[in-house]
Amino acid sequence: MSSPAILYLLVAMALAGFWILLGCASLRERAWRAAGISWGGLMLTIAASIFLYAVLQDSPALLLLLALLPPIVLGVLFLPLGSVRTLAIRPRTERAGERVDERDVIFAREEYLPGSEKYTVYYERHPELRALDDRIRALPPLLEPGGYYYDTTHSSALELRFEELEALTPEVDGPVAPQRKDLDAQQATDGIKTTLLRAGADAVGIAELDPAFVYTHVGRGPEPWGTRIEQRHRYAIAFTLEMDFDHVVAAPTLAITEETATQYLRGARISIALARRIRDWGHPARAHIAGSNYQVMLPPIAHAAGLGELGRLGYLISPRLGPRVRLGVVTTDLPLVSDRPIAFGVQDFCDRCRKCARNCPSGAIPHGAPRTVRGVTKWPLGIEACLSYWRQIGTDCGLCMRVCPYSHPPTFIHNLVRAAVRRSAVARALAVWGDDLLYGRRIGARPDVNARPGGAAGSEESS
Repeated sequence: MSSPAILYLLVAMALAGFWILLGCASLRERAWRAAGISWGGLMLTIAASIFLYAVLQDSPALLLLLALLPPIVLGVLFLPLGSVRTLAIRPRTERAGERVDERDVIFAREEYLPGSEKYTVYYERHPELRALDDRIRALPPLLEPGGYYYDTTHSSALELRFEELEALTPEVDGPVAPQRKDLDAQQATDGIKTTLLRAGADAVGIAELDPAFVYTHVGRGPEPWGTRIEQRHRYAIAFTLEMDFDHVVAAPTLAITEETATQYLRGARISIALARRIRDWGHPARAHIAGSNYQVMLPPIAHAAGLGELGRLGYLISPRLGPRVRLGVVTTDLPLVSDRPIAFGVQDFCDRCRKCARNCPSGAIPHGAPRTVRGVTKWPLGIEACLSYWRQIGTDCGLCMRVCPYSHPPTFIHNLVRAAVRRSAVARALAVWGDDLLYGRRIGARPDVNARPGGAAGSEESS
């Protein structure tokens, strides 16, 4: 057998191996369409390889050409073709006066109940939001009867988990030890990163705390409502926690909310423990945990700490797990060494993809180009529409996380695609097309919130 023929057969075997790996990964993801296409591709590759070899076995030059074609195409996909666009952010000095009041965040506003002092005070200042917020409050609260996926046992159990999270709020801050431990900045940084990774974090980063990412006033938290928030700390320690893939692909059922609660609790315990340790070293530190406690904006801080990029769906897109992460942040004055933001093609990919926007049942994710909001060029969400849908279905949805191509598990095949997408604009375009082909442009049927089994969506109050 000639050398071109041997090379041809080796390349054919490699192509067959690609389809086998993709098929196995698709079965693991329960992506039946992708699995079917993969096994079909395998059969076609075997049949075409046998046929072409039989026809061209006496033409070594043509066999060599066919053998070299796949490696050449693969090589092109890994060439640095096209620029990697970074997230556009105006200089910090130009954004210093653009901080957000947490009292204006919808997750705070939904808690202003009619008749309460907060309700009266807030809507005297913002009468334009009263009707919208009243409509949201009229919908069933998350995990309460009336939501499409409400289940007496499961929903109640999840409520207890969120109550456990809420009970941790008083522990986010505390007294600082009078004796300050003298720590080298690099040593402290390395030690904190190692500790968090051993505690279960997927990735850890450090950023200087940007004033624009600190809320101006308390909207929720242990501190009194409306208290002015001062930027007391210089650094932010950010980390990601993996959301279990099997729970994410079950979105928008209660499984996604169960996983959200699980990771929020993990993140809270890790953050509180780290902040306590830093205070024991004689340096102030505060944990920022889910529930009623954030005083800073986690996604932009995580971006500044080099943990990922902001995507169209409003989540941080991490290099390894995509949006399938939850975030934790501890702010402190402990001297640390900062990381730098990273760019790996997300801005260009999200420009092309739009799968999250197509599949968003509330229409909260924009289809168009990003725009500049408070100095950051991003895709601003219609968060009120998003929360309204959450309340109607009784879960925190997660469909955008489920359909995002970056959410695929970090298997060999998906990591190969990620590596190409990181380098090449051509690979990004092909990856968008390939993901739509293998997994579909839409996920299929979504809950009809006007006829949900929870029993209340058909009422005028919920419509």
